[in-house]
Amino acid sequence: MIKIHPMFILFTRIVLGIIFIVASIDKIIDPASFARDIANYHVVPYGLENMIAIFLPWLELFIGLSLIFGFMVDGASLISGVLLILFILIIFQATMRGFNIECGCGLKEGDLVGWRKIFEDIVFLLGAYLVYKRKTKLYEIKI
Repeated sequence: MIKIHPMFILFTRIVLGIIFIVASIDKIIDPASFARDIANYHVVPYGLENMIAIFLPWLELFIGLSLIFGFMVDGASLISGVLLILFILIIFQATMRGFNIECGCGLKEGDLVGWRKIFEDIVFLLGAYLVYKRKTKLYEIKI
C-alpha cells in the first residue's frame, strides 16, 4: 500500500470537514428549499423529503465538526463515505434521466446535476476513504 504522509491526511480531513459544514449551512437555514431540491430527484416517497431535509443537514454539520475537531473520526469518515456514495448514485440517476435540476448540494448556488458533480463527489469520496484508512491518528480526541 502507498504510504501517505499523516499531515496530508490531516489536511484532507479538515478540508472534507469544511466541505460538509459549508454544505450544511444553507440547508439548515432553509430546509423547505432543500426539501424541494430533494423532491426534484423523484427518488424519495412523497412526504419523506421533509424529514430528510431536516435530518441530513444536521448530520452533515456533525460529520464536518467531527472531522475538523478530531472526535469520532472513524465514524464520521465512514458515514461521509456512505453519504457520498448515495449522492453519486442519486446524481447519476438524475443525469441518466436527463433532469436539468439543481443538485441541492449546498456548496454553490445553481450547480446543476451532471458529470462534473459526480466527479467532484468521487474526489470527496476518495478523501473520505483516505481518512478512514489512515494509519497514524494525528490530533484526534480519544474517547
